[in-house]
Amino acid sequence: MSRDDDQTWAELIDSFHASPAGDGDQPWPAAEELGPDERLEEGVRPDDFRDASVTLGSVTGRGAGSDAAAEGSVGAGIDDDAAEEAANHFVPPVPAPIPRGDRIQRLAWAAVIAPPIALIIVAIMSWRPSDEIVFFAVVAFIAGFVTLIARMRGHHPNDPDDGAVI
Repeated sequence: MSRDDDQTWAELIDSFHASPAGDGDQPWPAAEELGPDERLEEGVRPDDFRDASVTLGSVTGRGAGSDAAAEGSVGAGIDDDAAEEAANHFVPPVPAPIPRGDRIQRLAWAAVIAPPIALIIVAIMSWRPSDEIVFFAVVAFIAGFVTLIARMRGHHPNDPDDGAVI
């Protein structure tokens, strides 16, 4: 970076940390200015909304879990909120079992998985298999792969569902 770049960068960083001008200039458009009825309550900071223990009811003073929270104190009623969250915690249903498939599909998967594993074990053990065994392993792998691809469900032309369309 040149000196001008460093100076420009420093000015940019300083502009982020500078306080707003006192002459009434707003750093945001007037359309985004909050009206008197939309302002936050006294003692509530925008950072309070990042805390998971603060709920909308405890900030606005409406519909909170305890009397202290109903008075508008931030962070009150955390135990009640935790108990409510535990009671309403989502527990997913037990997933459906993996489909077992028919005999041809299981044999095709075995033909795709077993020969490469067997040839890797043979290579690690430094054994020399006969040419017929290697040929059989390669043919079994190719046949199993082709079988799995041929039995895949394709797109039906009469299917009206286009999937997710944005």
